[in-house]
Amino acid sequence: MIITRLLLTTAYWAIGAAVFAAEPSTPFKCEGPFARDTSHAKLAKEFGAANIDTDYDSEADGEVTILFPKDPQRRLKIRWKDQKGRRKPDYIKIEKPSSWSVAGVTTGTSLVELERLNGGPFAVTFDVDDPGRVSDWKGGHFKTPFSLGCRFGGGLWIDEELSEAVDKFANSETTGDGSLLSSGPELRAAKPAIVDRMYIAYPE
Repeated sequence: MIITRLLLTTAYWAIGAAVFAAEPSTPFKCEGPFARDTSHAKLAKEFGAANIDTDYDSEADGEVTILFPKDPQRRLKIRWKDQKGRRKPDYIKIEKPSSWSVAGVTTGTSLVELERLNGGPFAVTFDVDDPGRVSDWKGGHFKTPFSLGCRFGGGLWIDEELSEAVDKFANSETTGDGSLLSSGPELRAAKPAIVDRMYIAYPE
């Protein structure tokens, strides 16, 4: 009887862990609370004042709004066009281990899967400030994934042991602009190469 209960308890926790791990992602939409006219105040009203904060961000070179600052899976960072009024988003940044998905992409999506969802290869740059950034979707689906005109960008994380070799090649004279094609042998050999950050930009 004790063994049977132990097995049932173990199975229960295993199933619970599997359900938690398979928790569906939250689709991001460039509308509603994240529309072009949104603001810090509107987000606080939508998601609750306790779930929103502000902080200085070196990448944004200024203050950003942080939605769900204590929850890494739901956290978003918003840089504003109107910094003083904290309104009209310039861009939103999503970082791993987020559960947000953008046009079917999540943090953890592989390079090969990202290429498939884009409908073709894309260019990746390895400059010092933002290594692994997708610089050109090459006319693929992600060039204009939103009907309301927002733009989608992302960055790849590459294993440290391989990043130096990729970086050396990317900055050599043979590549011209310092970018690599996602379908090329250099990036395909860089495993794991996964999405670790996503950007939603709001151009004028």
